[in-house]
Amino acid sequence: MATAPISRRLNLTRDQLALFLEDQQQIRQFELLFSTLDGIANQNVNAGEVYAGPASGTATPPTFRALVQSDIPSQALTRTNDTNVTLTLGGNPTNALLAAVSLTLAWAGQLSVARGGTGQNSFTNGQLLIGNSTGNTLTKATLTQGANITITNSAGAITIAVSGLGSMAFQNTGASGSFTTVDLKTVTVVNGIITTII
Repeated sequence: MATAPISRRLNLTRDQLALFLEDQQQIRQFELLFSTLDGIANQNVNAGEVYAGPASGTATPPTFRALVQSDIPSQALTRTNDTNVTLTLGGNPTNALLAAVSLTLAWAGQLSVARGGTGQNSFTNGQLLIGNSTGNTLTKATLTQGANITITNSAGAITIAVSGLGSMAFQNTGASGSFTTVDLKTVTVVNGIITTII
């Protein structure tokens, strides 16, 4: 049996291939395969090119060419916005990925004063947010009652009342009466006008 040219890939002659292949057709297929591989290995290839069939149109033998977008199946990048958080997807998100990805936006943590929030996440009855120049923040605080003033804090409400004024009723026009101040002075009012302080 004549000896065929030696394959540069396997360094095997036809006789050597025949030792483990069943027939001449298989031997021929192996020779064609490695001949093709040798031909590919000897081609000049530009950077970024791949060995592939045509990107579109009629089927033809593969060649070295640049990848095009249709070579790679694409999936979309999508997003679900939160009420106060929105995300704008730039570029071409409908075919940006190899596998589909979805982003769901939501609040995380407490929104700071610098970002338009309060910086607080819990309150007790009667607490108010008061501007604080230290750090330009908001501080929780309650009203402080003073002499003859009572403050009652309840859920969603603050009640301020006057106390210790004796028989006098300030809510009535032309009220008369007297009361004692914190420094033990007696104030007399006649027809809504303070007449004496003793």
